[in-house]
Amino acid sequence: MVVCGWKSGEFLVRRAVALGVRVGRENVERFFDKGWDIVLIKMESETIPVRITRAFWTTLPELRSPAIGAWMRKKGLVPWPEGRPPEMRLTPMGRNRFRLDV
Repeated sequence: MVVCGWKSGEFLVRRAVALGVRVGRENVERFFDKGWDIVLIKMESETIPVRITRAFWTTLPELRSPAIGAWMRKKGLVPWPEGRPPEMRLTPMGRNRFRLDV
């Protein structure tokens, strides 16, 4: 599935920004199970747990994690121009496991 970058605010020099990926409502309904509390995201050689919030199922379909943000920075995806978040691929790998790629 195609996902895009998500950020909690503006990219400013003096303020930290939380980062993650916006999955989107359709992808949530198609690829995620409401019984899951976490998903495991594989990024290259690292696999990280990402907690699923209650709002993920209703109004905020994003997966947020400092590790995802660090990976996005390493890949040169951050910062991005206003209104043009980077696209990435989130591939289901069975159950609650996914792989995140550029």
